[in-house]
Amino acid sequence: MKKKIIVISSILLLIPCLVVGASFFLKSADVAKVDKKPSKQETPRQQAPKQASEHKIAYLTIDDGPTKHMSAIVAALKKENVKATFFLVGNNITGNRKQAVKEAAQAGHSIGMHSMTHDAKKLYNNGQFIPEMEQESTLLNSLLGKQIKLIRAPYGSTYLNNAQIQNAKKKKYRLLDWNIDSEDWRHKGKPQEIVASVKEQLDKFHKVSPVILVHETEDTLNAIPSLIKAIREKGFELMPYFEDNDFHLNFRKDPDL
Repeated sequence: MKKKIIVISSILLLIPCLVVGASFFLKSADVAKVDKKPSKQETPRQQAPKQASEHKIAYLTIDDGPTKHMSAIVAALKKENVKATFFLVGNNITGNRKQAVKEAAQAGHSIGMHSMTHDAKKLYNNGQFIPEMEQESTLLNSLLGKQIKLIRAPYGSTYLNNAQIQNAKKKKYRLLDWNIDSEDWRHKGKPQEIVASVKEQLDKFHKVSPVILVHETEDTLNAIPSLIKAIREKGFELMPYFEDNDFHLNFRKDPDL
């Protein structure tokens, strides 16, 4: 009889333990389910593809400096938070203009070579294109402490003969022409017409980056605020062009130049 009572008592004591244990197990399972839900929601959010956005780059290139306007142009570009590319004529790099070139390079602008003389007869008829680029490279190296390999042929690379092209490639020069001519020489004294000309041409550019040609003049200086605004309104971000850029543009359509 006593044994039956002990057995019954043990069973009665065991039942509450089983009930509590089962309850604890079920609650733990529920907690685990709750914990897993956020991870399922977070994973797709972390792996979600980025929204596609069109990133269009334009390059503002300024030829024939340094002139007396260079420092003012650099200051105007700084005000607009823009970096440009200056193609300099070696014989112009004298006196206090040397400091203007240094300041432009230190500000993050790209410096390129535009020959020593900008004289078509000497460069193309007399074969001085490469020698003048080498001379200017030495000059800029002494001024900036780095070797410049970016060049622009005065009047465009169409004037270069095949030997000059091959020599330029052999010396690993990167030649950049342009695909938008502001024709600022035609609109002399009328900076707003320079802006209008560039703005109209930008409408044709959807896949290829525009490389805009202007010259280092007072008109360019006065046009900068409106010109930058017009380029940005067309959806382009302005960047400096350096010789290691993956984007090649030359009238020869040579991917190695």
